[in-house]
Amino acid sequence: MKRNYLRKLLLSPESRLLMTSDAYTEAMMICFPPSLSGSQIQPQSFWDEIPSYKDETKKAIKAIADDLKKYSEVAAIPISVEYSSDELPEGTIAYHRIKGTILSESYYWFSTKQFEQDLLTAESNPNISVHFVHINSGGGEAWYLDRLSDTMRSLSKPIYVLFEKIGGSAAYYIGCHGSTVNTLTKNDSIGCIGTMVSFYDFEGYYKKLGINKVEEYATKSDLKNKKYKDLKEGHPEQYIREELDPLCEQFISEVKLSRPALSKLPEDDPVFRGETFDAITAQQKGLVDGISTISEAISEAYNIGQEWLTKQKTQSQILQYL
Repeated sequence: MKRNYLRKLLLSPESRLLMTSDAYTEAMMICFPPSLSGSQIQPQSFWDEIPSYKDETKKAIKAIADDLKKYSEVAAIPISVEYSSDELPEGTIAYHRIKGTILSESYYWFSTKQFEQDLLTAESNPNISVHFVHINSGGGEAWYLDRLSDTMRSLSKPIYVLFEKIGGSAAYYIGCHGSTVNTLTKNDSIGCIGTMVSFYDFEGYYKKLGINKVEEYATKSDLKNKKYKDLKEGHPEQYIREELDPLCEQFISEVKLSRPALSKLPEDDPVFRGETFDAITAQQKGLVDGISTISEAISEAYNIGQEWLTKQKTQSQILQYL
C-alpha cells in the first residue's frame, strides 16, 4: 500500500506535524482522493502504482537542465543527482529536491532519512563542490528533523537553498541551514515556524455504523495514552505542554542558530508565532537572503562552489609546506 505511512501519519493523534494548513489539506487529498460516481462521492483506490520520489527527481533535474540550455551563461554548468558517480566533472552541483509532503521514511515521497544519505554521499564526492537544495513544500513530519539538522551543520561544502512557491514549517526547518537562502518569486510563501497536531476522529462515524470500540487498561496503566485521550476529548493542555511546546522551542532555536539575524527579533515577533510571509517581508525579517531566477540561482551556487574548491586547494597546498 503505497500511501499507508502518510495516511497513518495524518490520522494518528500521536503524530507531531510541522506543516501549513494548505499542505495538510493537500496531503489528505492525496491519501483520500474523492471521485464522482453518479451522485455519490466515493474514495478512489490508492493502490494504483505511482512513480518513486527518486524517479520524479530525475525528471525534475532533466527539465531544469533542458531549461538551462537556453541561457549561454549557465548552459555548461554541471548539475546532477548522481551523487556517488566518479565520472562527474569537477565543480558539479549536487541537486537535491524537496517537493510535497515531508516524511521521515518513504520511497514515494520526500524522505528526510534519504535526503541525509544523499547529502553525505555528495559531501564525500570530491567532484561535487556545492549542495543545491530546491524546496517547494509546506512541511510535514517533525520526527528526525533534529538529526537531519545536525548532519546539515556538519557539512563542509556550501549549501544553496532556493524556495519555489512555498517554504513552510518543516520545509523551512530544513531550508534555514543554507549558507545562501533565496526565493524564486516575490510571491513565494515563507515561514510558518511552529508546531501543530491535526487528525480526524472517526469513532462517532464507526459508532453510527454499529461498530463499537472496546478499550480497557491495566490497573497500573492509568496514564497510558491519557494525554491523547484527553486531547480527543477536548482537554489538550497536557498534550500542548508536553508535546507541541517543546518541539516548537526546538524549532525556534534551530532557525535562530542557522539564521543569526532572526535572533535580533523580539521573542513575540510573528516570525516565531507561526506566521507566513511573502518573499519581500521574509527578506526584511531575515528569513531569506534574496530573490533569484532558477538560472541566477544555479549560476550563483556554481560560483560559490568554485570559491569553495579554490579555498580547499589553497589550504591543501599550504599543508604540503608545513
